Amino acid sequence: MRRASAVRAAACGALALLGAACAAPQQADNFIPSTRSAVDLRAIQTRVVDGDPDAVLRGVVATLHDLGYRITKAEVEAGTVSATRLTGLRVAAVVRPAGPGQSAVRANATVLAMGREAQVDDPRFYQRNFFEPLGATMNRRVADAPADLALPDAVRPTAELMPADRRRAAASAPRPATGTPGAAPAAAPARVN
Repeated sequence: MRRASAVRAAACGALALLGAACAAPQQADNFIPSTRSAVDLRAIQTRVVDGDPDAVLRGVVATLHDLGYRITKAEVEAGTVSATRLTGLRVAAVVRPAGPGQSAVRANATVLAMGREAQVDDPRFYQRNFFEPLGATMNRRVADAPADLALPDAVRPTAELMPADRRRAAASAPRPATGTPGAAPAAAPARVN
């Protein structure tokens, strides 16, 4: 009896691994890359911002928050940030030094629709929906990157770390009480006029 349960568990585990292995290529097939040349895409997606990479990366995060994105992954050491909006829009940004007091920012956006992920390659999208707000947030000039500048590679946006159903479940879960049980609530601070 125990052996049958062990064999059943092993078979279920093997099927789960096989299913996961088969699912991975399907996801890659659902990505629709841009039809623009790599040079054109790099020019559309990259700008130079006055400031050191750490300050510019903080500005990128602040801009994405201001635009309604939720940060899904941030790697400060790598200078990368991925973010998602509920509309099915994902953005990844890479920040690298570009010279004295300047940083190169490359943004890569994808749109999720009907089980497919398509790369955004409209220059107006990047200018209006990322670079102009970035300049306004940082109160700095954002300029086109010179053609001879070594630019960062585009990073594909990372999927959300916690799906919406798990976020809702976590938000509705009972929270532990704070403070000491039976203790009187803390007094409100006195007002000073």
